[in-house]
Amino acid sequence: MSRRWLIVVSALAHLAVGFAVFASGVWQIERLEAGRQSLTSLAVMMPPPPAPPGGATSTKPPDQTPPRPRRTPPRGLRLPSKPPPVDPPPTASDGESLGTGPGPGTAADVGECLDNCADTAPPAAPICGNSSVETSEQCDDGNTASGDGCSSTCRTEIKPVPTAVVAPTVLAGLRTSGETQVHPSFATQSMISRDRVDRVVGTVKLCVAVDGHVASAKMLQSTKYPDYDATILAAVQAWRYQPYTLDNKPVPVCSTVTFVYTIR
Repeated sequence: MSRRWLIVVSALAHLAVGFAVFASGVWQIERLEAGRQSLTSLAVMMPPPPAPPGGATSTKPPDQTPPRPRRTPPRGLRLPSKPPPVDPPPTASDGESLGTGPGPGTAADVGECLDNCADTAPPAAPICGNSSVETSEQCDDGNTASGDGCSSTCRTEIKPVPTAVVAPTVLAGLRTSGETQVHPSFATQSMISRDRVDRVVGTVKLCVAVDGHVASAKMLQSTKYPDYDATILAAVQAWRYQPYTLDNKPVPVCSTVTFVYTIR
């Protein structure tokens, strides 16, 4: 067989194969179209609606419209999303809605308690004498007696330091400074001379504090000359003493000092 015949036979064979492939593709497409037409032509039979009360029957034929096929959006497109949920209006602690009306109130306003207001009631007044230290109390010893360190109004009492009473010679031995020779003024001396008195005596009650200064001084026995009494008291106020101790603790001390003025 010559070469020309071989080329012709090969070309015819290729044509036959191509025609067969084309015919097969057309046949597959026809089958696919036929299947789609059969699906769209199907009718969904809906059950008849329930009969109305009274036995009457409806003459309206059932809806036999086939369901519309669901459309699938092509790729690249997005369906519109649902709107975001709206938050409910705020509510008060008791479950009532705060509302959004045009009233003058605000959420920060504090109203007046009208019910169940026990938590806002003022605290009860303290009771003195119940052995419990309450508000505004400094102490509470279980009684309302004063003089025991806690007063009848539950206030702390400062216990007075006992005052010692000593002889005049003891107090004189504690004196560290101060003028003891106190003379009346010239006017008082003239009055004493006119009265033909040759001896004037005056007694002072003197109390000394724990730090040694004179806490108080007063005339127990007057000299009968007021000016001389005032001179004596002024001089005594300037005296200073060593602290008087009792059981190794400084305590206030009181005694007397006697002044004698003699005219010669």
